[in-house]
Amino acid sequence: MRARVLVVDDHPVFRRGMTALLRASGFDVVAEAASGTEAVAAAARELPDVVLMDLGLPDLGGAAATERITAAHPDVRVVVVTSYDDEASVRAALDAGADGYVTKDASPDQIVAAVEAARMGALWLGSGVPRPGATAPAPAPALPGLSPREAAVAELVGKGLSNPVIATRLGLSPKTVANYVSTVLLRLGAADRAEAIRLIRDRRSG
Repeated sequence: MRARVLVVDDHPVFRRGMTALLRASGFDVVAEAASGTEAVAAAARELPDVVLMDLGLPDLGGAAATERITAAHPDVRVVVVTSYDDEASVRAALDAGADGYVTKDASPDQIVAAVEAARMGALWLGSGVPRPGATAPAPAPALPGLSPREAAVAELVGKGLSNPVIATRLGLSPKTVANYVSTVLLRLGAADRAEAIRLIRDRRSG
């Protein structure tokens, strides 16, 4: 089944060029959006597999739009395609839940690879994109009974991030993350990952 993609960029020429590239590469572009607000609405309406997200958007920035989309739809992956190549922008995008980050001068092959990687739940940083230092988020007091590392993993699980992305974010191996996730599920009394995500979010909002 072809991956369904939402293309978000406020420059019509770039947006249409990206749509043409993706369709030529075998993807199904289900919608386009020119602002962050349009992106959030289109993601809710279309539920794409992957969103290609610009950062410099009118009315709602790309990082904020990414955070809203990934929070509401954990199965939707986001790849940032932007002209910003500084570490702060990369970190903001990843913290918002992005699964990939490439610059607008990336080759078509890199952009296609980023979409394919995101669809599989893997993190993709394009050539020349700085890799932010791995830092663990502070453990949430709403998740008692977990070690600091378990709480950090639980927080990222609650954001809907995949094990490979969590591993990259925390500087751990995927196997180690899988072990932590199993422990978190056990301590939360969750039958599966989906239930764990619901429990984590309920406790954070409670």
